[in-house]
Amino acid sequence: MRISLIAAMSENRAIGLKGRLPWPHLPNDWANFFKVTEGCRMIMGRKSYDTPDRLWSKAGNFVITRQADFPLDEGFERASSLEEALELCKEDKEVFVIGGEEIFRQALPLADCIHLTLVHGVFEGDAFFPAFNETDFHIKSRQEFPADSSHLYSYAFLVYERKH
Repeated sequence: MRISLIAAMSENRAIGLKGRLPWPHLPNDWANFFKVTEGCRMIMGRKSYDTPDRLWSKAGNFVITRQADFPLDEGFERASSLEEALELCKEDKEVFVIGGEEIFRQALPLADCIHLTLVHGVFEGDAFFPAFNETDFHIKSRQEFPADSSHLYSYAFLVYERKH
């Protein structure tokens, strides 16, 4: 199974503020997210599940929480740890970890690939994408996009592949 992380972060690594993205909506980022993750199951933490901007996959979703009685919507399953969620996905070709900060921190050492949208700006945040040793990865692709009428900030799509 291939373990991939997918996230959007600002230049100061912010990924969230009060349960929302810290920057205005970037339509191309969302479109890229759904294109990249299509047909794959997702793993997220409880805080990521419990946000207005919740992302999910038709293929299936795991929410990591220690709260055995935490209510989940249809299409979501509970896992008590990242390890349990990954075990439940062991037959999958690829699974995506979609956040938040603590789940990314746990998953980074296991990641084969990181799909990262870098929003060119510095934003206030209360959740941040963890620093990782970029020398463990090579940049497979990088696409830069300018700000435009639908995107108030310029941004880049980066794909990191773990060196083996």
